[in-house]
Amino acid sequence: MSERRREKRFKDDIKVALESIRRAKDDDAGIDINALTCDISPGGARILTHKFHPFDSDLRIQINLSDSKKIIEVEGKVKWIKKMDDEELFEIGVEFLHHISKTVLALLEHIYGNNMKIPSSVS
Repeated sequence: MSERRREKRFKDDIKVALESIRRAKDDDAGIDINALTCDISPGGARILTHKFHPFDSDLRIQINLSDSKKIIEVEGKVKWIKKMDDEELFEIGVEFLHHISKTVLALLEHIYGNNMKIPSSVS
């Protein structure tokens, strides 16, 4: 299988909260607050979750960048799903749908700052 990613992914365990954008207003079962990234890039992430999120579903993702003490929100689309063997866990591939440039800058600062020791310039 050929690699189709546009950006390099970096291994990083980041706490994230996932919420289906098109869920019923009174359905809190769709909120997943205990998800964790396995790897991340400015364009997407591989996320480990206990809840099933269907292929092509839209998610609101809250990312807790603990090193910089920032919490950013971004929308994303589920591009692939893999059920983990013998566990009630799923790996999902999410493509970020950036609408706010500060979100992209915060992700770049976190990813490249942690992995390449680049000084922070985003406030």
